[in-house]
Amino acid sequence: MNLAEFHQAIEQVWQRIEEEIDTQGCDVDCEAQGAVLTLTFDDDSQIVINKQESMLELWLASKLGGYHFAYRNGDWYSSDERTFWTHLEEAFARHGETISFA
Repeated sequence: MNLAEFHQAIEQVWQRIEEEIDTQGCDVDCEAQGAVLTLTFDDDSQIVINKQESMLELWLASKLGGYHFAYRNGDWYSSDERTFWTHLEEAFARHGETISFA
């Protein structure tokens, strides 16, 4: 994956997150600023997703901790071979919201 493909893939992730939040009626605010997408919940807790350009990785930080994801076989995977979407659903649940990215 080259740098342009990396940025395009991340933009697709961020767009999907925002679309699913709107479609599923979650009460979560999204704010993209530079390389960071911040999701803020009613209690002011946050999930922070950022792109690590130098490593071509996607990072996720939430109440569950921090995770790094590499793009393989058409999706983003952590070192334990779980997808970004699975981790994100669990993070939403920990922050008090139910969402599905299936």
